[in-house]
Amino acid sequence: MILEFSITNTYSIKEKQTISFEATGDSANDETHFIDYGGKQFLKLACLYGANASGKTKMAEAFDYYVAIMIESFARLQPTENMHFIPFMFDVETQNEPGEFEVIFYAEDFEKKIGIIRYEYKLKLNKTSVLEESLFYSPKGQRKLIFDRKKGLPVKWGTDVTGAKKIIESMTRDNCSLVSAGAQARHPIFFFIYNHFKNRYIGLLNFSKHSYSTYIAQRMEEDSDLKNKVISLLSFSDFGNISEIKIKKEEMPDTFLARYPLEIQREIVMRGERPVNRKISFVHHYETDYELPFFLESAGTQRIMDLAVPLIEITQKPNVCFIDELESSLHQELLEMFIQLFLECSSDSQMLFTTHNQELLDSGLLRDDEIWFCNRAGDGSSKYSSISDYTGIRKEVSRKKLYKADKFGALPNIDINALRGLLCAEKN
Repeated sequence: MILEFSITNTYSIKEKQTISFEATGDSANDETHFIDYGGKQFLKLACLYGANASGKTKMAEAFDYYVAIMIESFARLQPTENMHFIPFMFDVETQNEPGEFEVIFYAEDFEKKIGIIRYEYKLKLNKTSVLEESLFYSPKGQRKLIFDRKKGLPVKWGTDVTGAKKIIESMTRDNCSLVSAGAQARHPIFFFIYNHFKNRYIGLLNFSKHSYSTYIAQRMEEDSDLKNKVISLLSFSDFGNISEIKIKKEEMPDTFLARYPLEIQREIVMRGERPVNRKISFVHHYETDYELPFFLESAGTQRIMDLAVPLIEITQKPNVCFIDELESSLHQELLEMFIQLFLECSSDSQMLFTTHNQELLDSGLLRDDEIWFCNRAGDGSSKYSSISDYTGIRKEVSRKKLYKADKFGALPNIDINALRGLLCAEKN
């Protein structure tokens, strides 16, 4: 369970910025918004507003990047590969400075003797190397070191760490985290941390950049119960009388495979299995059945199916999910339905989403400490703050009106007169 995470000098973020899931307001009558975990209350939601190009998505992308480095860099990166790190580029100094990531989370004691405890992980890196990395935990409330790594120095190990420490240290390359190397060695501490994030963090869902239909088709093909739930969710959400989802598998033709690099083609030949393309179609029942290919369905139907699997996953088991522009192609009622179902039906899950939808501010679905705003500073960097950071905000005042009145910033600064002069000027 994530309490908070912080990002420094990464993408549009220059100075250290923190998103917190710690409740700061009154919890009365808000049971669905909280998770009682290890004797502490965590918020389920964080909703991030901001103008276009302000950096609201970059916070989620940065978290996604650092978690991938934390748990998968040993396996994902080649020994000489760079770390694909992008610092804040609008400053000549930060271009050559490292980025930093910190996350405080609560999870079981890795030895499963105590219960839920606090962990603190920190990572500092540049384009080629991990410069610093550390992990602390707090069994019985006392903060203790698991390891502390600094480039060029021996790893400092905590007294509670036993096992093949020297082997893990020798396996840890400059361009990978010690956690990911330790997980590869199946050391119980690092294998536990790896599994915790691998099993709980669904990832960043960015529907404007990626299509998840192939992944969803594969999941439904493997799990008939999941497919039935998706069909029911679509029908109950008023997307027509959908009675079936058909998935057809086709082997990719030689002409398509020829576009792959030669090393991938050789690997396909060695495996003896050709890649498979899955095509989805919906069966609509109106007196008789009509089959419609997925690409001919409305944008809203496609979007709700994209969201159906993560909604089912975060309500059925503990997960953390980040979604970019949740409201895209959704009617207001469907958007609110998604959030309401998540709040009411999930037990140990958390969700962060970005949005432009101002109606949510007065919908009653969001608490002040769940609403965050991203502002673009004068130097081009992103700054993040919550409504709960502001003083003198009365409960009865419309949050939407305050936002539109620029109380919280995070609005586009549009020069309508200059644009009018540009577009309405008489042609020469």
